[in-house]
Amino acid sequence: MAQDQRSPLELRIWHFYTEEEKSITLLNAYKQRVLFSEDIKSFLLRDRLNTWAYWGFPLGCYALLHYSGALQPYIATKYSLSGQRLIPAAISGILWLGWLHFNPFYNSLQNEKLQLLNLIERRVGLNMKALNEQVPRTWTSQEIHRQIREAYNNRHGFLTNILYPSEERASPLQDISSYPFKYRRDRIVK
Repeated sequence: MAQDQRSPLELRIWHFYTEEEKSITLLNAYKQRVLFSEDIKSFLLRDRLNTWAYWGFPLGCYALLHYSGALQPYIATKYSLSGQRLIPAAISGILWLGWLHFNPFYNSLQNEKLQLLNLIERRVGLNMKALNEQVPRTWTSQEIHRQIREAYNNRHGFLTNILYPSEERASPLQDISSYPFKYRRDRIVK
């Protein structure tokens, strides 16, 4: 087997990264144009679907249990009015805990994140370790994903080229072989 080929069983560089470190690697790769907007578009869609599913599930579940009347014959005969409101809320909370662990949108988001990390590794190799910087303790992966969305919207929004640089001028273009060493703006460094 050649040196540059990796075994599918070999652990990747990011295997021991936390979720926040994986997300900050994506953010830095997008800011430094290792990842482009075409690469990150499906990740942003899946992140948005995951966010809506995360917050929409308990509301939809409570409304379904409370207003559908599925539990009404059982609850109305045995519990008081406060119990009739508490039982659908408690069942919604228990189902939400299950949803947090088995959410298909979250699994889809994680698969997309791993595909992007594979793409970064193909483009910069082991130099992708330089993209993982220390994450502030207050930043969650949702905050980092929000920053990725903000950078994407700045590059493709209405005020692009007025207040924010476009995709071509967003960050310096660098030669991957010299990465992460010093670079000059908008030139490939050799």
